[in-house]
Amino acid sequence: MSTPLESVLNVWNRSRPNSPIYQFLLGDVEVYDARTGVVRARLNVSERHLNSKSSLHGSFSATVVDWAGGLAIASHGLDSTGVSTDIHVSYLSGAKLGDQLEIEGRADKVGKSLAFTTVTISKRGEDGQLVVVAQGSHTKYIRR
Repeated sequence: MSTPLESVLNVWNRSRPNSPIYQFLLGDVEVYDARTGVVRARLNVSERHLNSKSSLHGSFSATVVDWAGGLAIASHGLDSTGVSTDIHVSYLSGAKLGDQLEIEGRADKVGKSLAFTTVTISKRGEDGQLVVVAQGSHTKYIRR
């Protein structure tokens, strides 16, 4: 039986080459921690993540909510993370080129056919404290 981190990395390594958007936006992401129901990753903001105002693009944050929620589901040992039925993102602050993002995905409930996740995207403030950039919730239809 594999550890939650091994399960997450197996799903990520298998899905990454088949998803051009994940490859483009998350090719440099580092998944550094996973336990059952929780995944943590980090990523430095690059030009590909920015909007026309040189701030973190909202579609990037939505993609991260989708991705990190799926990996949180994978931490339960599932090989398939399902398809989205609902996604919601709240944008709380901005991020700019060079900021390091901390991403936490949580599988709040993984049932027989639905999984409910929450994702928080944060950055380090000037005082070293984490500042929430975006929070999202994501529901996925899964098969067991």
